[in-house]
Amino acid sequence: MITKPKKRTAFTLVELIVVLMILVGLAAILIPAVSDMVGRTNASASVANISEVANSVQRYETQYLSYPDNLDSLMTDLTGTDLDTLTASLTAATADVTLTALTRAPLTAAGISSVGVHTAGDNTFQPSTATALTDTTVLKGLTPATQVALGLETTGVAGKYIILGLGTISELNGETNIEAPIYFPENGVLNPESVYGRFIAVFQITDGTDPLARAKFKTVIAPTGEGLTTGLSNYFAVASNI
Repeated sequence: MITKPKKRTAFTLVELIVVLMILVGLAAILIPAVSDMVGRTNASASVANISEVANSVQRYETQYLSYPDNLDSLMTDLTGTDLDTLTASLTAATADVTLTALTRAPLTAAGISSVGVHTAGDNTFQPSTATALTDTTVLKGLTPATQVALGLETTGVAGKYIILGLGTISELNGETNIEAPIYFPENGVLNPESVYGRFIAVFQITDGTDPLARAKFKTVIAPTGEGLTTGLSNYFAVASNI
C-alpha cells in the first residue's frame, strides 16, 4: 500500500527568514521613496501657493489701481512689538522699519493707509484689528541679507522694504482671494494653530536712499521667511533624492 505524502500546512523556518528578509528589503526601498514623495509634494504646494498669492495681489492692483488695505502688521502694536507667534526664521530674516512722513507717503499713495494689529499670542486664525498708520509707525522689514537671499538685491539696504501679512481682514479677501490662504509647512512641525501661518507680501518703499512716489509690490514670502526661489530649491533637492 502506497502512503500519500502529507501536505505541508506551514512555512519552514528557512522560508520564514527568506520572506522576512524580502519584506525588510522592500521596506528599506519604499519608506524613503514615500518620504521623499511627501516632501516633494509639500515643496511643490508651497511654490504653487506663493505664486498664486502673488498673482492675487497683482490682480487686485490691476483691478482697483491700489493694493489691498488692512494687511497684517505682524505686530501687537505700532511701536515695534513683534507678534510673539512669528516663526523664529521669519524673525531672524526681518528688522524693524520706522516710518516717517516721507516713507509713509508711498504706502498711502498705493492704497495702504491701515494695517492689522494683533493681540499677543494670536495664531493664524485670530483676526487682527485695523489700525491707521502714522508717521512713527514701526513695521517689519527685511534685513539686507534677506533681500539678497530672496533675489531682490545684490547688496541689501536697510529700510528699503516692509512686509505685511495677508490676513483675515485684508481687503484682498472676497476679491481676488476667496479667503486668506494658510501656509502649511513642508515638515508639518509649524502648526498654524500655534504660529502665524499667513503668506506675507513684500513692498518696496524707498530706492535705498529716497522714498518712492508709490510703494511697489515685489514678491510674496512664506511665514518662514522663504521665497519662491528657496521653495524651488527645496523641491529639486527632494526630487534629486528619489
